[in-house]
Amino acid sequence: MTRRTLLITAALAGLVLAVLWQQSSRRPADRETSGLSDVFALASGTDVHANPPPSSDSLSEAEILRHLERLHRLQADLARARAARDADRVEHLLDTAIGTLGRLLERPRLVERPQFRRAFHALTTAYQVRYGVPDTLRLPEGEIYSLRRGLSSVLNQEDRPSITKSLPVDLRNQNRPVPLTVNRPVKETISFLLDHKQQYLYPWLRRASTYFPMIEQIFAEEGVPDELKYLALAESGLDPHAQSRAQAAGIWQFVARTGRQYGLTVDPWVDERLDPEKSTRAAARHLKDLYDKFGDWQLALAGYNCDPGVVEYHARQYRKRTGRAPSFWDIYDDLPEETRNYVPLFTATAIITSNPTTFDLKRVQAGPRYAFDYVPVEVALRLDQLARLAEVEPNQVRALNPELRSDRLPPSNAPYYVRLPYGTYSTFASNYAALPEEERPETLQHVLQSGETPGEVARRYHVDRTDLLTVNETSYPVTMTAGKAIATPEKTYEGNARVAQSAEHEPIRVQYGSRAVRSLAANPPSAGLTASLTSSASAP
Repeated sequence: MTRRTLLITAALAGLVLAVLWQQSSRRPADRETSGLSDVFALASGTDVHANPPPSSDSLSEAEILRHLERLHRLQADLARARAARDADRVEHLLDTAIGTLGRLLERPRLVERPQFRRAFHALTTAYQVRYGVPDTLRLPEGEIYSLRRGLSSVLNQEDRPSITKSLPVDLRNQNRPVPLTVNRPVKETISFLLDHKQQYLYPWLRRASTYFPMIEQIFAEEGVPDELKYLALAESGLDPHAQSRAQAAGIWQFVARTGRQYGLTVDPWVDERLDPEKSTRAAARHLKDLYDKFGDWQLALAGYNCDPGVVEYHARQYRKRTGRAPSFWDIYDDLPEETRNYVPLFTATAIITSNPTTFDLKRVQAGPRYAFDYVPVEVALRLDQLARLAEVEPNQVRALNPELRSDRLPPSNAPYYVRLPYGTYSTFASNYAALPEEERPETLQHVLQSGETPGEVARRYHVDRTDLLTVNETSYPVTMTAGKAIATPEKTYEGNARVAQSAEHEPIRVQYGSRAVRSLAANPPSAGLTASLTSSASAP
C-alpha cells in the first residue's frame, strides 16, 4: 500500500469517527425519535404512543387537494360499480378506500378538512353496510387534540413571554403521592387553560360531575391515588368518544393492543376502551404497573403518554451520567415534545379543577349523574328496539353504551349486559316479555369477500376458526364464495361476563354518588375513600 493510499485511508477514517462522535454527543431528544420508539416498543413488548411523523403536518395545499381528489374519485368509482352490479369491483374499491383512509388519518391538516370528513363518513358507511364495522378505524375527534396543539405552540416557542401573574393560592407540593410541581411549564399551562376556560375548563367541569364519582370509586378500590382522576381530563377531556390520530380511544386513550392487555374487548361489535367504567379499571391497573416499573408517579405518567421504553431509556442514560435515579424533570429535555407537555398539563388541570373558586371559575351546571339500570339481554337486539322497549329515546341508550360500535348488541353466547336509563328496567322487562318471536333477531351474518379464508374471517371477529365452521355446519377445506353470507359465531365478552358473575345474571341498579371536590393546595384529608356507590341493589 502506498504512502498516499495510507494517508487517504486515515483521513477517511478520521472523518467517519468525527461524524460518529458528533452524533453520539447530541442529546437523545435532539435526534429523530420515531425509529428509536419502534425499537423500544419491540424490546419492551408495549405500544408506541408517539407523536405523528414529522411530515404529518407538512402537506402542501396541492398535496391536500390531490388526496381529496383521490377520495372523491374512489366515491365516484364506487357509485359506478354499484350501478353496474360489479361485486368484485365494489369489493376492490372498498378495500382500497379503507386502506387509504387508514394512512390518511396520520395527516392532521388533511383530517381537519370538512371535505375529508364527509368522504370518510361516506366510504366507511359503505364499507360497514357491506362488511360490518372496520376493527379500529375511526375519525379523530375531541377538543383535547386542539388544546394540545395550542399548548405545544405556547410551551415550545423560542421567546416565551414570562409569566408575571402570581398564582392566587399556595400550590407547593405537600408530600402527596403524586407530586404537583409548580414551575414555569406548569404556570404557563395554567395561564393557557385560564385564557381558554370557555373552550376547555367549563366543559371538563360539567363532565367531571358525571364521571368523577365513578373514577374516585374505582381508584379507591384499586389503590390508585385519587389525584390521578385528573389525568382523564388531560387525556381526553373526559369525552368517551375521543379518538386520536394514533387510534387511541376513550376517556383513558388506550390503543387497542394495550387495552386488550388489560382485559378490554376491541372487536367489530364492541370497543370497551370507550366504556367509562371498564376502561377506568384498566387505566388504574396500567398506572399501577407503570408506578411499579418506575417508582415515581410523574415518570409513570410520562410512560403512560409515550412508550415506557422511551422513558426507561432516558432514565437509564441519566443514571449512567449521574449515578442516581432521575425525576421526570431531570429527563424533561430528553423526552418527546408531547410528553414534555403532558405532565405540566396534568398538573395544571389538577390544580385548577380542584380549586375552581380560587381561580374565579363560575359555577357550571352539573352534568347528568352517572346512573343506570344494568340489564342482561339474551339476543342481539337493535339499539332502537332497546330504546322502544324501555320507552326512552335511542340517543339515551347510545350515550350510556358508547362501547357498542354497531347499531345493535353483539352476538354473545351469554346474556349481554346493557345500560338503560336509571329506573327503566321494569318497563323494559314488561315490553320485552311481550315482544313477538318474529321481532327477535336471527344469527348475525358476514358477507364474504373474494379470496377470504375461514381463518381471516375468524380473526376479524376474534372467534375460533373451528367455531366459525361449526356454526355454519361445514368443515375445512371449504369454498368461500364471494358475496355469500355466513353466520357469525357468538363469543364470550369477558368484561360483560364479570358483570354477570357479580350480579348472578340479575339486573342491577347503579348510581354513583356526587363528586368529591377538595383543593390539592391543602393537606389531603385523612379519610381514604372519597366516593362510593350510593346504592347497589337488584332492579325490580
